[in-house]
Amino acid sequence: MGLDGVELVLAVEEEFGIPIDDADAATLVTPGMLSDYVIARLGNVGGIKGRCLSQAGFYRIRSALVRQFGARRNEVRPDSPITNFLNGKIRKQWVQLQKAIDAPHLPGLQCKKRIAYPIQIALPCAGLALLTLVGAPGWALVFALIALWISAVIITNKLGDVVPKEVATVSALIPYVRVKNQEEWTRDYVLQRVLQITAVQLGIPIEKIHPDSHFVKDLGVD
Repeated sequence: MGLDGVELVLAVEEEFGIPIDDADAATLVTPGMLSDYVIARLGNVGGIKGRCLSQAGFYRIRSALVRQFGARRNEVRPDSPITNFLNGKIRKQWVQLQKAIDAPHLPGLQCKKRIAYPIQIALPCAGLALLTLVGAPGWALVFALIALWISAVIITNKLGDVVPKEVATVSALIPYVRVKNQEEWTRDYVLQRVLQITAVQLGIPIEKIHPDSHFVKDLGVD
């Protein structure tokens, strides 16, 4: 499967929250066949109930890891450590991942304890010592202690480069992903979404794509 085909499959998986095996993908040669496959995987062809949100979240995460971080589809599993796919500038990548999977409440990276503790202890203590030397009143010392501790926490948060244990795996990220829950999938809706996704992924006007258009012969999918 070429790059165009992989991107198309990822987009459909992300949209409908279903897995599409490589072997199955090779047999789905038209948008109509692909939409029929989606309908069959979702369930009842007459009126398809909303997808499983946990599955939708997983495929959204997998799509982001493949597209933006170079992961292979078969490497991304629910129990995979998220650090397997992050390297280099992890703080920047964590922000990218948060945006890609639409997880605004994803916990931030943690600072290493050997760095965080000295800062959170030393900064307030140094500030209090200085204020005591200049004869600051008691109320000022209390206010300064609170302000300096908050400042130390902010500093250590900005230095965070460790993935929190509670979101250390792909499956642990799923509850933080925001996905749309379509209450009912109809055959026409699924087909139209597949056509739209195909148009976007291939850069072809949607009016030139038909349900029986061959992905390779007619649309140039590699």
